[in-house]
Amino acid sequence: MLKIFRRSEEKHGLVYTGYLGDGDSKSYHTVASADPPIYPENDISKLECCGHVQKRMGKRLIDTVSEMKGKQFKEGTAKFKGIGGAGRLTQRAIKSIQGHYGGAIRDHPGDTVAMKRAIWAIWRHRGKDHSYCGISCPAVGPEKDLERANKSALPKHVMKAIKPVFEKLSSDDLLEKCAHGGTQNANESLHNMIWARCPKTVFVGRTRLEIAVCDAVLVYNEGERGRLGVFELLRLKCGHNMIEMIQAIDRKRITSAIGQSTKSAKQLRKTKGLSKAPVKDSTYQAGAF
Repeated sequence: MLKIFRRSEEKHGLVYTGYLGDGDSKSYHTVASADPPIYPENDISKLECCGHVQKRMGKRLIDTVSEMKGKQFKEGTAKFKGIGGAGRLTQRAIKSIQGHYGGAIRDHPGDTVAMKRAIWAIWRHRGKDHSYCGISCPAVGPEKDLERANKSALPKHVMKAIKPVFEKLSSDDLLEKCAHGGTQNANESLHNMIWARCPKTVFVGRTRLEIAVCDAVLVYNEGERGRLGVFELLRLKCGHNMIEMIQAIDRKRITSAIGQSTKSAKQLRKTKGLSKAPVKDSTYQAGAF
């Protein structure tokens, strides 16, 4: 990353003003504290990936449920143990809150005030307060339906327990870093291609890892047809059927990408994502925490 930044002016005539990366990455520190400075007259600001920040909400809520697993709560005559379980903070509820939190950030790029208001609308909605809710809330629409709007409401002890999570993840400093509205999806796509060729769960030597990375970069940039040049260098003749197959794979991938980028496809993925509880998986997932 340091090499990429140092050659930016010479190669592209550009000065990079921001760095978009993982919150736990050391790359930003390396770039920002480089000696000598990369851009003596310009500072490099740290930007957060909106996708990774969205994941934090789910992780923090899951951690809160685990931390309070044995704690006793009382509301009126009812007694509760922990904040998880039916009618409280289930995995489905966490997935839903996480999705709406990500939407609140992406729907208000460049406006941290509106972003924060939308985030707190999620918390208030779960506490039966719909004063911050938008038109999509059943309690605000033309046919006000409070019963439906309060169907996903959480008990007071749960609301109190998760409030610090919302306070932390709606801080001005964090939202300023998310104001750009961007993600690392392009990077994650490349990573996914690398691990598909070289799974994290299997130990491999350096040679295989380098081949996997080189092949992933080649296909990512040029498609399957990029391999034809490699075959030529290896003096391997490619027949007509093989060339047709490679072209067909590229066409299918492009057609699929166009279909998945439509508004209806995005809405369908969002609906499916909110209806499913998170499942732990040992394999690599783009943007996973």
